[in-house]
Amino acid sequence: MVGIQGISGVPEPAPERPANVRDRKRDDNVQSTSSQDDVLISSEAQAAAKLAQLVQVAKQQIDVRTERVEAARQAIERGDYKKPEVVNEVARRIQDFLA
Repeated sequence: MVGIQGISGVPEPAPERPANVRDRKRDDNVQSTSSQDDVLISSEAQAAAKLAQLVQVAKQQIDVRTERVEAARQAIERGDYKKPEVVNEVARRIQDFLA
């Protein structure tokens, strides 16, 4: 009886070593390194995660006062927020909010 030998008569490649040897080696590596794995999250990443969480909460809030948003937009366009005392106050309030 004639058997099929892959595509166009090309035989299937034979593995260099048996599959169970590869699996055993992989299992050994997983067991030896799993007790040594640690995750370190930088303070910058923690702050970014906190900010993302706050943004998500803010997006869920439905109480947006459009008149206040429009007034702030106009003040930004006029350059009212470029004054040093305003910049310092905004930075202080943001810091209080994030702390």
